[in-house]
Parts: sequence; C-alpha cells; structure tokens
Amino acid sequence: MNYLFASTNFGTEKLLEKELLSLGAINLSIINRGIYYEGDDLLLYKSLMWSRIASRIYLHIKKFSINTSNDIYHNVYDINWTEIFDVNNTFLVHFKGTNNIIRNSLFGALITKDAIVDQFNKIYSSRPNINLIKPDIRIKVLLLNDNILHIMLDLSGESLNKRGYRQFCNTTPIKENLGSALVLSSGWYKNIPMIDPMCGSGTLLIEAAMMASDRAPGLTRLKWGFQSWKKYDKYLWDNVLIDAKKRFKIGIKTCFKNCFIGYDCNLETIKQAKINALNAGISNIVHFSKQNLNNLKNIYNNEKTGIILSNPPYGERYQTESQLVGLYVQLGMVSKKYFQNWTLSIFSSSMFLLNFLYMQSYKENSFKNGSLNCIQKNYRIFLKNSHIHKHEYRDRLNKNFKKLKKWANLEKLECFRVYDADLPNYNIIVDVYQKWIVIQEYQAPKLIDNNKVLKRLTHAIYYTKEVLSTSINNIILKTRQKNKNKTQYKKLFNSNNFIIIQEYHAKFLVNLTDYLDTGLFSDKRLVRKLLGVMSKGKDFLNLFSYTGTASVYAGLGGANSTTSVDISNTYMKWCMRNMSLNNLTGSQHNFVKSDCLQWIKKTTQKFDLIFINPPTFSNSKKMKKPFDIQKDYLDIIINSKKILNYNGNIIFSSSTRKFEINFNSIKKMKLYAIKITKKVQSKDFFKHSNFYHSWLIKHIK
Repeated sequence: MNYLFASTNFGTEKLLEKELLSLGAINLSIINRGIYYEGDDLLLYKSLMWSRIASRIYLHIKKFSINTSNDIYHNVYDINWTEIFDVNNTFLVHFKGTNNIIRNSLFGALITKDAIVDQFNKIYSSRPNINLIKPDIRIKVLLLNDNILHIMLDLSGESLNKRGYRQFCNTTPIKENLGSALVLSSGWYKNIPMIDPMCGSGTLLIEAAMMASDRAPGLTRLKWGFQSWKKYDKYLWDNVLIDAKKRFKIGIKTCFKNCFIGYDCNLETIKQAKINALNAGISNIVHFSKQNLNNLKNIYNNEKTGIILSNPPYGERYQTESQLVGLYVQLGMVSKKYFQNWTLSIFSSSMFLLNFLYMQSYKENSFKNGSLNCIQKNYRIFLKNSHIHKHEYRDRLNKNFKKLKKWANLEKLECFRVYDADLPNYNIIVDVYQKWIVIQEYQAPKLIDNNKVLKRLTHAIYYTKEVLSTSINNIILKTRQKNKNKTQYKKLFNSNNFIIIQEYHAKFLVNLTDYLDTGLFSDKRLVRKLLGVMSKGKDFLNLFSYTGTASVYAGLGGANSTTSVDISNTYMKWCMRNMSLNNLTGSQHNFVKSDCLQWIKKTTQKFDLIFINPPTFSNSKKMKKPFDIQKDYLDIIINSKKILNYNGNIIFSSSTRKFEINFNSIKKMKLYAIKITKKVQSKDFFKHSNFYHSWLIKHIK
C-alpha cells in the first residue's frame, strides 16, 4: 500500500476528496491545500491519470521531527535513495517551509541535496547531477510548524494542471485544475448546455467538455515524474492509459454536440481557444465564436435549463474596477432577460463588481487564484424581464442627449455633460468623453436602503449604455463621497492611460481612471475661451493651474507669455504635456512648481491677466498650512492685486457650492468686481447656477 499526498488549490480540498474517493482511495486525511491518502499501485496511477483537481501527487517516503539541522541530514541520508532512482538520473530538491532551525528554504534544500549526494558517492563513488529546469526526479520536502519534516517523491513531474492542450491562452488564464473546480462547483451536470460569454482561451468550457466526454486530463501527457522512479510499473501504467483511451473513444461519441458555447470579443483569442479545443480532442463538441456581451442571447430555445459560467475580468491588471462595472451590469441584465431558469455562475475577486449583477446568490465558494482571494457565486435566474416599469431616467437622458449632441458637434466639443442629477432618484452625473462615458455617483445618505440605491444605479448604467449607444467596456463609474474630514482625494489607479480630447480649437490630455477628476473641468470651458480672447499680447498668470488648460487657451490666444503655478508635480508635468500637445513650447511659457499662496507673496513679476481657480480645500503636505477657499480667497485676491498691472484683469472662478465673494471687502482693496457667471456658463451646466461662479476683477481707477 502506498502512502500518497495530493496537493491542490485553496478551497478545492473537498472536491479533491470526492474525486479520490471515487477512484478508490482510502484513509483520506484533509489538510489545507492537500489530502493524504492510501492506495495500491493501480490507484496511484489512476489518480495521476484521472485527477482533475490535484496540482501534484507525491509518494510519501518518510516523516520525522527535527531539533537541529543535522537531524535533517541524518534522516535523509538513512533513506535508501538507490532504490528510488539511478545515479545517472538528474534530480531537484524543492524545500518548503521555515522555522527557528531552518530560516531559509534554500538552506534546507541544500542539506537535503547533500545527504542524497553523499549516499550515492559512498555506494557508487559517483553522484547524480542537479537539473533546475527539467529534472528526472523531483524531491519535495515539506516542513510543518511543529518541526515535522515530510520527504516525498513527486510522481507528477510538471504540475498536473498542465494538460498539454493549452498552447495558446489569454494573458491571465486560470489554471486548468482550478477551471475544473469551478465547473464542478457551478451546478453543471452532464448533457446540459454551458455558455461562457467571456471565454478567453476557453479553459472552463474545455474542462467541462473533457468531463462530459470522459476524457482523462492526463491522457496526452508524454513525460511523468514516475517514469524515472525505479519502482515504476510500465505494464500497469500502460493498462491505465489504454483504459483511458477506450473511455474517451466511447465518451466523445455519446456526448451531446453543441453543448458548450464560448464567446469573446477578441477574434485572435477565439482562434487560440479553437486550437486549444482541437489539441484536447473535443473540438467537435465545443464551439467558439466572436461576439460581444451586448449581443448575448439564448440560442437554446427548447432547453429549460443550462449554465452560464464565466471568469470575467475583475480589475486586477489592465482595467480598474470602475471600468468594469458596465460589463457586470450588462451580464446581469442579459442573463435575466434571455436565460430564465438557467444558472449563472461567476468567478471573481471583486465583491464590488459582483454587486452590479444585482442578483441574489444561492451558493458561494471561496478559492484562491494565485495570490488573489476569489469567490464563485451561483445565481438562479428567475426574472424573465429585467426592465423596470418606470423609465424616467432613460427618457430624461435620451432627451438631454438629443439636444446636447448636436450642439456639441457644432461647437467642436468632444467632452460635455448629458445628465447632472436631474431626477431625485438618480443622483448621478454623466459626462461624455468621445466614445467614453464617465458616470459619477453621489454617495447616498445612510438612511436610504442600499438595495434601492444599487438597483437604481444598476439600471442607470444599463440605460446609459443603451441611450448613448456605447460599448459596455467604455463606461467608467466613480463615486463621490462627502469630504467630511476635508481630506484630499487620493489617486485611484496607476494606469497612466491618457486620451486626447478636443475642445473648440484646443486639445487636452485626460485620464479617465486614475483620479476622481479627469484633468479637464468642462464647466470652465467658456471661462477658458474668454481668457483666450483677453490674453492676446498680455502676460498671463495661471494660479492653481492644475493641468494647464487655461494656459493652453492663453497661449493659443496669442499671449506674450504664460506662467503656470501649481504645487503638484503630477499636475505640473500634465500641464507641460498639454502645452506641448498644442505646440506651445517656447521659452515664453513658464512652469512653476510652488505653493501659490507663498509664490504670489514673493514674486516680483507683473501680469496683465491673472486667472485664479482655487480648490475648495487643500491640505497638501507641501503647503505651510491648509487652504480653505471660504477663509483664504481674500488673501489670494489682495496678493494678486500687488502683481497685477494697473490696466490688468483678474478672472476669479470657483465651483464651490453657494460660494460668493464679499464685494465690500473687494472694494476696500480698491478693486471692483463684476459677476460674469451667466456670460461664461455653458449650455450643459446652465441649470446649476449655485455651483459655478466667475467674477471679473479690476483696479478702481
């Protein structure tokens, strides 16, 4: 009887236990990420051939406790290694675990290797060589917390998840054995249809099809770890292999065709998935085609039930969660619309995104995908129609978009606002950036039921996609929270992806994902346009310059010079890039990284036109003290007056709710101010006059 150990992924231990029991294993003992079990030689080979869940299978050689590093050497040396492998074989020791005795796993591996080599040298006056890449023999040493050491022979060779069929895969595929676990946990059973609407390299469907056709996962593997083991029984293994081939030959004939369907929006990915299915020998029962999630429908009209199983992206690599919300909303909506009585099974690491399916799961399984904590949620699809009875948001958005789209095209504006909390139940903002849509949600008060908030937001995202005819992949969701502690908004992501937006005759770089704001304040577009007209032949100063959009207009308007001042190194670089994008690269364009409040007190320069667009609040560590517009705006204006030429102008602008400047205080400075808000209020921002304010300020003559 052999004492064996099968390692597996976190969360799949129970599935592996069921699998091993079905193969005939006895005396099973489950631990985290693995199972110890017993079986004869036939069971040993059957578990290697047929296990869909195990990562590796080991023959347990010896277990002992250690008190010193010498205990490792002597116990390993006492094993008769010459009965396990030949001196001409290469080998590799993989040591896992550390404690107060073995503080480095490489040190543990070195002791083990030395003991093995010394035994061979003593008997043969020769030693086997180490091979770090493709050794004939792999020795696994596992050190547990109670100072117990397990010595095992790896019978697998390469990991068992490497079935041999997946020559092509997408950039972030799940392992095949995890794919099998997801299939088995999804509620799927033989001869019911399965659809993966975002199939990638096709792993989930191929694994399911292999189960349906009784195709052993180890059927086409050519190299195994046990083949260099001296006790390898080739006759017994050949019988296991012949039996597996016979079972697959029968299984593929009796398996229902058109049972497994995979879609992906990338044609090259679909081509790769087809090759993978061909390599697995199940290409006649798995069908892949290029299709966007927008077009997903149920082709099994006569089938009462089936499985939608998928591992959609969840914002860990190339996309942020905010970019993927639309995809999950669409998946939930389409499932409820076309797949009544089916099961939806989704594997993801993002509970945030799973919420946007807006469905109640009946079963959940926790797994690890690499280092990521993931969950598989199974949902029963009961709702026949996902549409809500009231279409007030859809109708209002449609009305706004029809009116504003024509205007934006005439004005040559690629960024404009189509919805701004018009309806009390839909407290969101919707901005268009070319083909991209940014939806900003105002966080609802705690007294409002979260379920209602999520339902409204989900439907708003869905109808935004429908009305604006955009791809689900081009919708980005952001949440604005009340800034109670007056903390600054932090960076959200590090994609560093920029797109170019045209506004009238200017061009700007915007980043839709990395920050709460995108780098372009659309409410200030007419202020910028006015500055461009006023700046011809003038020395222009842009305080709190942010990404330099006002400086671009001044430069394009023929300013004699421009000076942009901001404390942020990120925004100063962004400002330089925007100026360069508009061919404003001469020495007359100056960039100053500094605290604006301190800089205007110290500078000796004079300016003809000053633009001041301060934040509502800032507590940057680079500033001597926090800035609050309500308290500090008069200091800014009085210090700006000192550097303003006699016939010069100040444009002061703010998007702080209900903010007003004190005209009496301005008058005491020997300045006068005229409110020009209506003059510079754009068509898509006109209804919120208490949000956006602008004043023209001059010397009193």
